[in-house]
Amino acid sequence: MLEQVRSRPVARRRTRLSVRLSHMTHRMRIATGQLAVGFDAWVRRHRRQLITTSMSLVIHLLIALGMALWILPPESSSQILNLFLNEPAEEVEPIELTEFVVPESLDQTDLNSSEQLVPNVVENVIPELMALEIDHPVESNIDPIEMDVALMVDVGVLGGRSAMGKQAALRKYGGTKESENAVDAGLKWLQRVQLSDGSWNFATVGSGAVSGSFREEQMGATALALLCFLGAGHSYDSPGPYEENVKAGLKYIVEHATVRNGMADLRGNSDHPGMYVHGITTIALCEAHAMGQHDSRLRKLAQQAVKFIEAAQDPRGGGWRYQKKQPGDTSVVGWQVMALQSALMGDLRVSKRVLKGAEYFLVSVQREDGAGYRYVPGNGAATPTMTAVGLLCRMYLGWRHDNIALARGVAALSARGPSPGDMYYNYYATQVLHHWGGTEWTRWNETLREHLIKSQIRKGPAAGSWKPGGGSTSGGGQLLQTALCLLTLEVYYRHLPMYGELSDPGP
Repeated sequence: MLEQVRSRPVARRRTRLSVRLSHMTHRMRIATGQLAVGFDAWVRRHRRQLITTSMSLVIHLLIALGMALWILPPESSSQILNLFLNEPAEEVEPIELTEFVVPESLDQTDLNSSEQLVPNVVENVIPELMALEIDHPVESNIDPIEMDVALMVDVGVLGGRSAMGKQAALRKYGGTKESENAVDAGLKWLQRVQLSDGSWNFATVGSGAVSGSFREEQMGATALALLCFLGAGHSYDSPGPYEENVKAGLKYIVEHATVRNGMADLRGNSDHPGMYVHGITTIALCEAHAMGQHDSRLRKLAQQAVKFIEAAQDPRGGGWRYQKKQPGDTSVVGWQVMALQSALMGDLRVSKRVLKGAEYFLVSVQREDGAGYRYVPGNGAATPTMTAVGLLCRMYLGWRHDNIALARGVAALSARGPSPGDMYYNYYATQVLHHWGGTEWTRWNETLREHLIKSQIRKGPAAGSWKPGGGSTSGGGQLLQTALCLLTLEVYYRHLPMYGELSDPGP
């Protein structure tokens, strides 16, 4: 009897221990399930990048191994196989932006900002050029099948900017030897007018060129120039004629960014075009990060710049304007949406809520069920420039190729044709038509491409640049005009068509 009494507490303790073990096991199962769900969600979210990266890795490894086995004697081939299978890869440290060396900066004079960044309505087209039947495709010794592989491996991740991908994109989407010569001449002009502190300035463009009225927007001018180099495939860590220019420009941006509360303010010294400058500079940071060796400091700053865009969004209307939380306008919204899209391409985090807010704003400024867009919400007609901006945003935010409003908007831009002077309109409309493809793109491209080639300055100290055409680019002078012309001529490979097929565009 005494033994039974003594055994009861032991039995109770065993029972409690069993219950605790059961609860711990249950919690572990729940935690394991949550981890599995989280991992599955991460895989689904990054599925496209994982597939792309895997394809690229397998193809490049097979090509390298095949060439080695074919060229070398059997004994060397055997050694290479052993080395490939058994030797661990040596880790390579990323290039830190802190290593960039930039000379002393120049003093800048003050001048009031202008409101001329707001694009005007395009009133003119180029009727005499619309009748041209010109096609001088880029010649290449690369096999067409290899070109398709080059685009398939890197499509969606700025793959058109690689050496082979660039040639493939030029050939498929309408670039020519003359257009590439114009791009190189423009980059050389930008190289000549870069300032000693690594920046560019709208008002300091050398002899023979037209200065802009903006003097305090060095961040914006520097970012635009960098986008031209990055768009042509010149990164800060890729050996080439412009590597040091890109390094110095990025160094300037990094050193002049204002980081506070986990956000990077890239608006520079100017109040009026603040979010214009921030959006453009964020695009440059995101593209440099995506193209480079994923430098940790650059990635962090780009993510902080994205957070600033998210915090600056108008909480009611979903748009952006010059300063944080102001009711938006379509022009400024365009640059922020492009910045967020660039962030996604660089595998940075972007709030879905912010993207939904941008869609809400576009609904508030749309006309004709989304085929046209005006400058601000309320009464007012749609303009060609804002329609081009709005349609490009709609494309990136998810409108499909079979969307009726998108088709009507593209048809209107195509019928109107390029402008002889308003490059802000041409810059956005070219991207819309490029993504759309088909005969509309072919006709647009042949017209504007030849106009830009013929209008580029070819002699004197300003050779390689373009004179301002008036309207929305006058405040930025020759630097802004040249940057927009270069980005337009880089359209073939800067961003591959989101709706495009890997086939020749046809007649």
